[in-house]
Amino acid sequence: MTVLILASGSKYRASQLKQLRINFEAHSPDIDESSHDNELPGDLSLRLATAKAQKVKTIYPDAVVIGSDQVCALKGEVFGKPGNEEQCRKQLQNFSNNCIEFFTSLSVLDINGRESIHTDVTEVKFRELSSKEINRYIKLEQPYDCAGGFKVESLGLSLFESVTSQDPSALMGLPLIKLCEFLRQSGLKIP
Repeated sequence: MTVLILASGSKYRASQLKQLRINFEAHSPDIDESSHDNELPGDLSLRLATAKAQKVKTIYPDAVVIGSDQVCALKGEVFGKPGNEEQCRKQLQNFSNNCIEFFTSLSVLDINGRESIHTDVTEVKFRELSSKEINRYIKLEQPYDCAGGFKVESLGLSLFESVTSQDPSALMGLPLIKLCEFLRQSGLKIP
């Protein structure tokens, strides 16, 4: 039986992967997630997803390993996980009435070390947000550990005007449509 490892400490990605009803283990890769000088958001996302998968593959060489990373950008400027209430408020104020891009990359290493990669680009159009709405949202969700400072699987949707994506699951952090394709190519049975 093939062992499947999620190279992530994210409870959100683990929750998404559980939707596929396949057995897996999670292992946090602990890598430096800093961007390089002049690195584009999509390139950063793909580099980090690949680095996570490769690091965990060295620990589990006989497993299929999934690496994923998400980068949030406004007009090319990268916004990370806010980490605290003040930063979250600033991010959401910046996003108000703007279109944000989310680059969600995936790297799957099969048991032979062959890599399949993909980056989904999701555009999120935020509606105009008042300070009261931002404060109320932050108080209810406390989304400090989420790229962009919101939880799309919860009240975060109330902040949007629209979402454009090839894979709606990508905005949550793991592009499941492409992941299913890659896992099938790796020999895993996906319903």
